[in-house]
Amino acid sequence: MTLRRRRMAAFAVALFTAAMLPLGSAAAASASATTDGRSATGHERLRVMTLNIFYGGDDLDLKTGDFCAVANGCPQSLVQIERAIKQARADIVGIQEPERNVEKIASALGWYGSNRAHVMSRFPIIDPPGGDGVYVFVEVAPGRVVAVANTHLPSDPYGPYLVRDGGTVKQVLDLERKTRLPAVQNLVKVLPALAREGIPVMLTGDFNSPSHLDWTPAVAAKRPEVRYPVKWPASSALAAAGLRDTYREAHPDPVAVPGFTWTPGSPEADPHEVFDRIDWVLTAGPSRTVDSTVVGEKGGPDVGVGLSPWPTDHRGVVSTLDVVPSVPPALVSPATRRVTIGGDLPVAYHAPGRQGERVALLDGKGHVVTSRPTGPKFDGTVILPTRGLHRGAYAVALFSGGKVISKAQVWLYLPGEPTKVQVGKSRYKQGEPIEVSWSNAPGMGLDWVSVYACPAGTCTDTSEYLVYAYTDSEIEGHTVIGPTSIGADSSWPVPPGQYVVRLLPDDGLVSVAQSAVFSVTGK
Repeated sequence: MTLRRRRMAAFAVALFTAAMLPLGSAAAASASATTDGRSATGHERLRVMTLNIFYGGDDLDLKTGDFCAVANGCPQSLVQIERAIKQARADIVGIQEPERNVEKIASALGWYGSNRAHVMSRFPIIDPPGGDGVYVFVEVAPGRVVAVANTHLPSDPYGPYLVRDGGTVKQVLDLERKTRLPAVQNLVKVLPALAREGIPVMLTGDFNSPSHLDWTPAVAAKRPEVRYPVKWPASSALAAAGLRDTYREAHPDPVAVPGFTWTPGSPEADPHEVFDRIDWVLTAGPSRTVDSTVVGEKGGPDVGVGLSPWPTDHRGVVSTLDVVPSVPPALVSPATRRVTIGGDLPVAYHAPGRQGERVALLDGKGHVVTSRPTGPKFDGTVILPTRGLHRGAYAVALFSGGKVISKAQVWLYLPGEPTKVQVGKSRYKQGEPIEVSWSNAPGMGLDWVSVYACPAGTCTDTSEYLVYAYTDSEIEGHTVIGPTSIGADSSWPVPPGQYVVRLLPDDGLVSVAQSAVFSVTGK
């Protein structure tokens, strides 16, 4: 949960890190692995964790429990985040509110990490083109993967506060169906299909909603703040799609073991706080819950893994799962989607293993500009050169039997080319939607474009945003900011005046592109 800005769902596929290994080279395969990469029984034991780290993990002063007063943040908080992950003995972690620090934390742990996906792991992270921004593959054994998705649902308005303040069941359900239910629709659509294909699925997140498994008649009879049972829509939709709540599988009685994750304490806590379990590890497919526990402050309620001082305003959850990892579908996975012309582009692949297969770089018209054979191998990495190529959109493709069987888009940019954000025109009438486009963006999970008032023509404050939209982690793209955008309920239409649009990475407040200036005139 956060009160600084409403957080939309964060679904994004991962990138290999610079330390990328080819598929089939999982760093920590079971000691009992057979020659085909599976453990002797085909099972792997994984500890999967979810953790909201509070504005990047370096915004909390551990001594005062308040916001960090140091301009460059409080790095000791990040160190405690790393200690919490180690203490939990996690293998895979979904991070919420990372603000560009996922790869930084992963590097300190000696792990793989993706600022785009908000997932880190001690196993290689793979970007499947078919992920469509919803899930990643994690190679937990050589040539065998699980699917991992991470999300952060909108926090405001918060349903339990409405209950506390006298809202009816209908009002609460209407709020949830409008605010949080839409943010799980891609998950509900995509993840069950993976499970049906025999791929173990894990979904981590800060769902900013209680679970329907917790607000039961029995709980309502015991907890005054639970004024009535609620079948919370987000958790209900995920459960109906076959995603199981690992904590409730391990602790089925919500009266005896509430497992609250919100909140162990927060600079932003409501004076009349409602405590609840809003951080979950869900699973589907060939996966069995062995155990699950809360990770939080020492001595905290239901905390099974304790650390002092605790560095964030959420407790985490770590679940032990017994899974049967699966062979992935054929895929190509570029090391980066932003390529500097003249450099090399590593591309990992999983192929059928036929003779004549190759990985190629295609131009915008689909013509092959360079290619490399894979050899008669299922898994590996090829290096594609980009020297002498033109700027623009390209694709890496896996050819098998003379046909493209997997393809992923990349963009080539000139050395030193800046990130750009533009508006469709320099002047808009009041109420007219504002067209925004961008290029060479970081492509992180929560990059966003926002409108700021700039009456004097120059402005530096990035915290006073008006109305905005997320980029869906696109490197190049466009959107329209208007009456349905985030913040529009209080800030749209913007009145006549001077404005700028900024591009800011990963839900942070640091602009990475020169502002696009425009004005709004009367109707």
